[in-house]
Amino acid sequence: MEGESEADGAVQDVVDEMLETIRQAKVGPLILSTVSTFASVAYGKLEANDLPEAKRAIDAIDALLPLVDDEAGAEIKRDFGQALTNLKLAYADAVSSAG
Repeated sequence: MEGESEADGAVQDVVDEMLETIRQAKVGPLILSTVSTFASVAYGKLEANDLPEAKRAIDAIDALLPLVDDEAGAEIKRDFGQALTNLKLAYADAVSSAG
């Protein structure tokens, strides 16, 4: 039984540490990370010609990008905006080629 309580204590310590990390996390960098992930997914889905999934990823970027705060920097915001434009153009081209 003693081993169980030590294990429970260790698990609780990990949970407490994770909760503290979440409490201290800033949303802005998480949004940027998520936008970056969706951009990678969108490019991959376009390459695989999975147009519905590509569209969903592009729409997610379109929804999240306005939430990127000024702390990210104008250059990063511009780069993500350009990536979104490129994705939209590639999607439109893929749709017209499929039709």
